[in-house]
Amino acid sequence: MPGLNSQTPYLVYYGNWNSGLANSARTNYHLVILHPASNITPAEIATIRSGLDGRLGTTDDVPVLAYLSVGEDDRSGAPFVGDGLGPRVDPRASDTDPLSSITSSLGLASAGGTGYASYYLNAKSSQTGIPDQDPNFPGSYYVNAGAPAWWSVIKSMTKASSGQAGLDEILTTNVGNGFNCDGVFLDTVDTAAPDGWGTEYEWTSPGMQALVARIRTNYPGKLIMVNRGLFYYDPNLKMYPYTLRPYIDLLMWESYFSDSSTNEISPSFLDNKYEYAPKVNAEAGRPDGFTVVALDYDHTPPPPQTIINEDYTECMNTQGWLLYRTNPSLDAPFNTNAAAWIATNADTQPPVWDSTAAQSSTPPPPRIGIQEVTVGSNSATVFWDVARDQTRPVHYNVYCFGGLAMNFAAATRLAHVSPFIPSNYTSGTGPGSYPYAFTVTGLSNGITYCFSVRAEDSATSPHEDTNTVSIAATPGTAGATGTYKNITIDGSFSDWADVPVAYQGAADGNPVNFSQVQFANDTNYLYGHFKLFSPYAPFSDYYTHLFVDTDDNSQTGYRVAGALFGSEFMIESGFGYDERNGNFNAGNASGLNWSIAPATSGTEFEFRISLGALYADSTKVFSAKSFRLLLQDNRGPEAAIETGIAYTLASPQPGSLFISNSNNLVAISWTGSGTLQFSGSAIGAWTNLPAATNPYVFQATGAQQFFRLAK
Repeated sequence: MPGLNSQTPYLVYYGNWNSGLANSARTNYHLVILHPASNITPAEIATIRSGLDGRLGTTDDVPVLAYLSVGEDDRSGAPFVGDGLGPRVDPRASDTDPLSSITSSLGLASAGGTGYASYYLNAKSSQTGIPDQDPNFPGSYYVNAGAPAWWSVIKSMTKASSGQAGLDEILTTNVGNGFNCDGVFLDTVDTAAPDGWGTEYEWTSPGMQALVARIRTNYPGKLIMVNRGLFYYDPNLKMYPYTLRPYIDLLMWESYFSDSSTNEISPSFLDNKYEYAPKVNAEAGRPDGFTVVALDYDHTPPPPQTIINEDYTECMNTQGWLLYRTNPSLDAPFNTNAAAWIATNADTQPPVWDSTAAQSSTPPPPRIGIQEVTVGSNSATVFWDVARDQTRPVHYNVYCFGGLAMNFAAATRLAHVSPFIPSNYTSGTGPGSYPYAFTVTGLSNGITYCFSVRAEDSATSPHEDTNTVSIAATPGTAGATGTYKNITIDGSFSDWADVPVAYQGAADGNPVNFSQVQFANDTNYLYGHFKLFSPYAPFSDYYTHLFVDTDDNSQTGYRVAGALFGSEFMIESGFGYDERNGNFNAGNASGLNWSIAPATSGTEFEFRISLGALYADSTKVFSAKSFRLLLQDNRGPEAAIETGIAYTLASPQPGSLFISNSNNLVAISWTGSGTLQFSGSAIGAWTNLPAATNPYVFQATGAQQFFRLAK
């Protein structure tokens, strides 16, 4: 909802009204949610809507939303006989069957009998024939929101006839009281929660989506807010395909930090914060997303002020959601505590990166900036996770630079891009699964580009984060092309000056934390160069690894923890291991000629692996020209990067001569036609070596030796 964020206080009040309260609401809040079952009048609603200047139709108007229960029937006299076809139960043979297998929105008749309206529900495990009611609110009966008869009820019911106002009375001027509200607050959408969450009505979630979509269609221009329904925004759950996101303007997170029971802090808070909040924020931040507000509760006796302060910090500062705290009956006197918090907590910081990967209350490490790049012809698609900020919405800026390493000052900045949903995110969160992607077009094939993503808030003077994470990729190829270069593993690192930076990371506090990664190759070796944020001796223990996905298929080989990566070959402590059958160690590899420098603790290292390495069955490890490489450490776990770095072995440039030295065994290789020549001096007489084969290998003697290719 444009214009509503953590800087604009809102009110939730279900108590009775008078003109003084209506005037207080219009002058102190930017959104008001009320209950039409109170004594509120259309005139008082019009007063609230008129805003600070007291005139309707101006920029300071205050939207008013009225409560409506859509997942429970809370009318006086419920349950009703209606068409006599209910209650109904889940029509699936098992709750493991997909929701898409449901062909009838009505489900099946209860085995315990019918005789009630077809929108009432029975749990499949307890088919009593009597409509189930909410044990926390006796007299409120669970309903199937997708039942056609239920639409007729919530559309036409009136406060005078049933004690509850329906859509027409709430949103128009010509039915019942004609409240003419700006929108509706849809409660009890949690009726359609997963069966494992305490009820057995998940089968009604497609119907709930259809109902909300129908409200959107039938009442254009009206606002729709829903209460919770977190499962609709989590791709790990089967309701995600039936998300409410495209049809709503606002989501209220009731009991995010404190609930309506006696708990000062909800037992669900850590799950809310780490498992569900990043996913909700990711959905809220989409082009068709929504605004999130929070509703938490005070109690008698009141909680300590430190707890209350923590709530405001968690909701408004950490998540950027507007918070209102009130009593569990939602009829406490108005308060302006949110406005007071805003006045003393100016937003001075850029967005903070989060992670949608968590599937429990254990906090995951933040996934900072860009996370993956895939390429196409003249294009590259970048992927990233969600960021949060006190002043929403958060925008994302994509940077693109053609060069060896990212240069933000010279890079092209694509501001406030509109990301799309990556297909694998719709199947679940976790390593290698990100909620956002954007395709950069107009690139040149065969040119290596560096890409980055930064987050920017919506403060009056926007703040953009300054992360330097970057990934290199080359359009028109399988990824970042290789660099042909002979590297001497001596710990001096000067050989790497003209090699593209494949990955530049962010500090995260892990013992081994990769800050920069490069790869190169010559005819005989694959070379790697990496920097760390803090000193360590990687590959000196069993924690640090180099994994190789030789078939470029994340679903084959050993599945690496903390990554979306299928490894066929792994280096640990300088030894090679076969992982083709999916095991961590299915046998040793030979001929690695592994070398790393320095061999002690440090922050910069280079290594090599022989391209002639063999599995125990004599199969060549590097039989494919293109593969993916993953530097990983078990602690964290740390990965550079979760999907690995694509690499294609580079061929020597035509006419070039390359020399490598391993344990005093010199190898000279070349391309093109010509005769290898030898001399003891750079300017001395040259002797043909007509019998030399490519590569030409010999034992170094210690004397100076010079070689050239004569055409």
